[in-house]
Amino acid sequence: MQTFGKLVLTTPTGQEKEFTLSDADTDVTLGRASVNDIVLRDQKASRNHARIECSASGCALIDLGSGNGTRVNDERIERATLNAGDLIAIGDSTLRFESGAPEMIAPKITPINSQAELEATLAHATLAMTISNTHAPRLAIKTATRTWQVPFTQDALTIGRGETNDVALDDRKASRQHARIERRGDDFVLRDQGSTNGTFIGAMRVTEHTLRDGDTLRVGDARIVFKRGFQAQELTLADHMTFIETPGHRARRPVVIVPGLMGSELWRGTERFWPNARIFFTDPDALAYAEPNTFEPRDLVHEVVIVPNLVKLEQYGRLGDFLEEALDYARGKNLFEFAYDWRQDVRVSARQLGAAIENWKIKPPYILIAHSLGCLVSRYFVEHGGGKNQVERLLLVGGPHYGVPQILPGLLFGQGLLPFGLLGEQIRKVLVTFPSAYQILPTYPCVFDQHGTPIDVLEDETWVGESQRALLRGAREFRKELGTRSSIPTVSIFGYGLSTTTRINIQRDTDGKWNDVKFVTAPGGDDTIPDASTVIEDSEIHPVEQHHGSLYVDNDVKMRLKLELMR
Repeated sequence: MQTFGKLVLTTPTGQEKEFTLSDADTDVTLGRASVNDIVLRDQKASRNHARIECSASGCALIDLGSGNGTRVNDERIERATLNAGDLIAIGDSTLRFESGAPEMIAPKITPINSQAELEATLAHATLAMTISNTHAPRLAIKTATRTWQVPFTQDALTIGRGETNDVALDDRKASRQHARIERRGDDFVLRDQGSTNGTFIGAMRVTEHTLRDGDTLRVGDARIVFKRGFQAQELTLADHMTFIETPGHRARRPVVIVPGLMGSELWRGTERFWPNARIFFTDPDALAYAEPNTFEPRDLVHEVVIVPNLVKLEQYGRLGDFLEEALDYARGKNLFEFAYDWRQDVRVSARQLGAAIENWKIKPPYILIAHSLGCLVSRYFVEHGGGKNQVERLLLVGGPHYGVPQILPGLLFGQGLLPFGLLGEQIRKVLVTFPSAYQILPTYPCVFDQHGTPIDVLEDETWVGESQRALLRGAREFRKELGTRSSIPTVSIFGYGLSTTTRINIQRDTDGKWNDVKFVTAPGGDDTIPDASTVIEDSEIHPVEQHHGSLYVDNDVKMRLKLELMR
């Protein structure tokens, strides 16, 4: 992924976030409103406070008539050209502008050997987000080997196997000159060029078709998404339009949000145990999973969560805030947030999701929006929990549908195999007790021994301790029950282009014991999940250049959610 620079935000609470500008033609909006590219949780910031305009010649900051003003290096400005190292002050928030193209940093394990190292790691941990140009039309293409994007800057784009095409596909099922997309006024029209195997929108073979924003077309084995482009204000409803149910017009579909791993608060009585990253390192027994389960999930997490070597998550509450503020949803009326114990078996969580929906008295059909582990919870509820006849559509964001190689370090048996550090080893003691951790193990070949032989980590039990094997067998059962397809219409929304662990090479002795582990990274995922793992078979797709923990607050994703919910 090409980058042009970045903004480092320090919030009033001291939390740092990094926003990478993905190209030299990006406009960035800043303010308190949920539709901004950079949302400032700062009461001194205006709803639409400022904008940064970037081009090949540089970036300029423009104040949008804010109440409290915008300052650069302590001087109040209306417009200013930004230079590397400039400090931007908006309310109590500070942003540092850095120019140039930052290097793509591979995921790495941070050794933590003492309480002091833990505090230093937490203090300097940052949440990353990519800001892309969403204003111009473009195509996002996914093949078996890669995912990329092509901007629509001319009057027509050609698609085919020939190298001279704008979208060149290395696919024998594609004709050399397979299809063409033309601008016709405000419309974009797809035309098949007499291809042998046809051009498809969904299951429908088309000769000519006027594209809608978000349409997924198929050429050979490639899936291509058309994105029309939008301005930030288009993320909101015009004049806060309302939906009234009449004989010819159905009211807005109810929505249930299902968060991912570590996305729900866990309480025991009056004490909140999660979110609290320090617990993993200093008191692993406190969050270890055991039956009977004495924890109660009460709400989605409303703060940034960073657990070194494990997860980095934006506030889950921000997704619901967007639906309320921009799309006129109302929590408790047609917007519901499902909190669950993310440590437990996904099947238990799916049953609890069904019970919660029944308790909320949600009238079907409704839509499920899920992230990460929540995608598996939602899919199991649809296939085995009665959701098949109630859920109209699944919107799955960053789902580990075929597993996550990155979870292996936390489950490996044998201290010292990986450089977690003395205190960092505590993470393993917690994770090995989570049934859900085994259920996101890779189901495809991505672990190889010194002879190049693939290892099926769900079937091969030699790499886990004896006490873990029952959980591994439970994960095998779960995966067989879940399957690889969805029986209802599904959109797989996923991140791509970021350095992600995609392969693990190991050395093992004659007894099968692992004694050396090496991780291979590649720009093929969202920094956590490889993009090959995040797409359900036969689903529509929506690729975005974004980090796993920031996908659900990405404006490109928000526009797709709006399109799905408002259709």
